[in-house]
Amino acid sequence: MKNPVRVLAFLMLCLCGVLSAPAGAAPLLDAPDRVARGDAFLVLASSPQPVQRFVFSWGGKDYAADAYQEGEQWQAVILLGMPLEEKQAARTLTVRGGTESASARIAVFDRKRPVQKLTVDRKYVSPPADVMARIREDRRKVARALAIYSSRRSWTVPFVRPVEGGISSQYGLRRVFNGQPRGFHKGLDLRSPEGTPIKACADGVVTLADNLYFSGNAVYLDHGLGVVTAYLHMSKILVRPGESVRRGQVVGLVGATGRVTGPHLHLSLFAQGQSVDILPLLEKVEKR
Repeated sequence: MKNPVRVLAFLMLCLCGVLSAPAGAAPLLDAPDRVARGDAFLVLASSPQPVQRFVFSWGGKDYAADAYQEGEQWQAVILLGMPLEEKQAARTLTVRGGTESASARIAVFDRKRPVQKLTVDRKYVSPPADVMARIREDRRKVARALAIYSSRRSWTVPFVRPVEGGISSQYGLRRVFNGQPRGFHKGLDLRSPEGTPIKACADGVVTLADNLYFSGNAVYLDHGLGVVTAYLHMSKILVRPGESVRRGQVVGLVGATGRVTGPHLHLSLFAQGQSVDILPLLEKVEKR
């Protein structure tokens, strides 16, 4: 149960105005000046006035985040992503708190993205006609999992590293399968033996746990505020849709299902439905 004294004090502030802040004070927006295509970035909004929630506008869409009190400030943190295929040289981020707003212009730059050539089963390069309906349904399942949005945050950074293996493929590689150019690799491949336990990167809820044509056995976790992690190519799924999981909980086992060249974990991070590079946000593996 909430502390009744704090609740009463908050209600009095809402009715009588803030202590010393000027009426209509604009929120403060703490965001980076420049972000690479494909990168995620944290944004902090704060206000000296009581604010129930902040609304962030990014890429033509609004994302609400519940505010929390920190000292004499009301704050909210959100994770946003710069699209890997972003065409503009800069984007504008806006936050609204109450009736006031603030904006920041964020420049866009490129990281060098190497090319990776792989040989896989032909059916994963040119799928037969009888699986196309399944592939379309898989895409709809993933889209539904990514569309879920909660204004409460259950994640913190750095994220738990799900397996301790090294990196076999980085995010943003340009992929060539069997000599045929394909799109960017939108995930991080981590080496690990088959059967290795896979840990959840943060607290969350299972929104998808299924076998998908390209991804094999896959689990998607919603962590709130538009943050989703995905764990692909599992040998075994150990959670069910709708199940709540804790940070570090085992959600499956490393495998080689779907379009793969061998056992590994493909780990993906989505911020507001946008695929982004998770590597800078992962816990470092201690050297032994």
